[in-house]
Amino acid sequence: MFDIPDRGGPAPRTRGPIPHGQLNQIAPTTLQEELWQRMRSLAGVYLAPTHVPYPEARAIHLAPEFGTGPDDAFIKHSREFAHLHPQQDGSLHLTLPPIAKKLVTEAGWGVPHPIQNTQLVYGPRDREEIEVVWRVVLESYSYARGRHSE
Repeated sequence: MFDIPDRGGPAPRTRGPIPHGQLNQIAPTTLQEELWQRMRSLAGVYLAPTHVPYPEARAIHLAPEFGTGPDDAFIKHSREFAHLHPQQDGSLHLTLPPIAKKLVTEAGWGVPHPIQNTQLVYGPRDREEIEVVWRVVLESYSYARGRHSE
């Protein structure tokens, strides 16, 4: 079962709906890059432009032979399931099954996108937080693969 601890402190300010992102409590660049390296190293993932109007975002897509998640496990009828926003933002959007999306929101790790079927996840502020954000990314990856834990 997918479970995460509560996020400490107040929620960051956000903007949106387009672009939807984080305005303060920005993740350190080193943690953003570590998260990106982990994301891009997942089996079956390939890099391609994002399908949302945030061209500076770095997106990961899942090759069809690596998973057959439901349509809402992908962004805008593509193979994209997550993207990391540019360094001045540091948050990410990804798809999640409904129960995981609810848990992420209730635990204070992010908010649903106001008009798209994605979840904004706040960038990690420290080493402990990168591990929680990574667990959320892995839940999104499992959802895209058709193997989520609900």
